Amino acid sequence: MSQSDGKILSGELAAIISCSMLGIGMLTLPRTITEKIQSSDGWIVLILNGIAIALLICLFVVLLKKHKVANYYTYMEEAYGKLLSKLIGLVVVVYFIGVASFEVLAMSEMVRFYLLEETPVEIVILSMILASVHLLTGKIKAIAKACVFFLPLTIVIVLLIYLFSLRVVELKNLQPVLAKGLLPVMKGMGSGTLSFFGIELFIFLFGVVKNQNKIKSGVLIGFFIPLILYVITYVLVVATLTVPEVKAVTWPTISFIQSFEVTGIFLERMELFLLITWILQFFLTHAIYYYFAAEGLTKIFNNSYTTNLIVLVPVVFFLAKVPKNTIEIFKMSDLLGYLFPVILIGLPIITFVIVQLKRSRRSG
Repeated sequence: MSQSDGKILSGELAAIISCSMLGIGMLTLPRTITEKIQSSDGWIVLILNGIAIALLICLFVVLLKKHKVANYYTYMEEAYGKLLSKLIGLVVVVYFIGVASFEVLAMSEMVRFYLLEETPVEIVILSMILASVHLLTGKIKAIAKACVFFLPLTIVIVLLIYLFSLRVVELKNLQPVLAKGLLPVMKGMGSGTLSFFGIELFIFLFGVVKNQNKIKSGVLIGFFIPLILYVITYVLVVATLTVPEVKAVTWPTISFIQSFEVTGIFLERMELFLLITWILQFFLTHAIYYYFAAEGLTKIFNNSYTTNLIVLVPVVFFLAKVPKNTIEIFKMSDLLGYLFPVILIGLPIITFVIVQLKRSRRSG
C-alpha cells in the first residue's frame, strides 16, 4: 500500500494522539486539579483518570472493530439516518472548530504574555491559522509526518528541562499523601478534562489506520506518553511551588520553569526552550483539530476539502477573537469541556447500541 493512499501507520496514529493531547492542558493542569481537590494529591487523580480512559479506549476499539467502522460519519448515518446524522456531525464539527480556535487563542495569549508583548494578537492568530492551512493541504499524512518529527523533540526537551529542575524540587511538599482521605481525590476525577482533549480523535481516525490489529496499541501508546508527562509535570510543579502558589498562578508549569536557573551552559533560563517547544505543540494541536473540522464538513456536505479549509479561516479567526481576557479564555475551555465527554463517551456508546439493534433486527 503506498504512502499516498491516505492511510497512516499505528506509530503515526500514536504520534497524532500524543500531539493532539499535548496542548494547553499540560501548562495549566497542576492548577486546575489542585484547585479542585485542595491538596497535592493531583498525581493520583491523573493516574486514576488515565486508567479509566485506557479501559474505555480498549472497550471502544473492540466495539468499533466488531462493527467494522471504516468511516465514523457513515457509521453515524447508519445509526441515526441521513438528516439527524448530519446534524450530529455538525455538532461534532463545531466542537472541533471550538478546540482549534481555543488552542490558537491560548497560544497567542502565551506569546503576547511571554515573548511578543507589543505584537497584535490578530497577527499571531492569523499567521498560525494560515500556516495550518498550508500544512493541511497534505491532509492526514502531512499531519502524521509533522507529529512524528516534533513529538520526540518535545519529549527530549521537556525531560531535559525537568532533569535540570531536580535540585529545586522538594518532594516533602507532596506529603502527607491522601491527608484528606480518598474522597477529595475521587471527587476530583472529573477535573483536568482539558488535559485529555485529543484522545477522542482516535474514534474518527479508526478507518484510516493501515493495520487494524495495531490500532489499540497505537492509541494506548499515544495516550500514555502525555499521561506520563502530565504526572511528572504535576509532581515537579507542586513539589517546587507548593499548593498555595500553584493555585495562584495562571501558567504554573511555566512559573515552575522560571523558578530555577541553570549555570554552566550557554542559556541559563530554561523557559525559552519550553515556550518554543510548546508553541510548536499548540500549532500541531490547532492544526489537528482544524483538519478534523474541515474533513468533517467534507464528509457531511460531500464538498471540496480545500474549500472547507479556506472557509474555516475566518470562522476560526473570529471565534478565537471572542474571549477578551485570560478568564474568558478559560471559560471557553469550560464550555468545550462539557462537550468533550459527549464526543468521547456518550456518542460512541449510543451509536453502537443503535447500530447493534438495527443490525440484529435485519439479521433476524
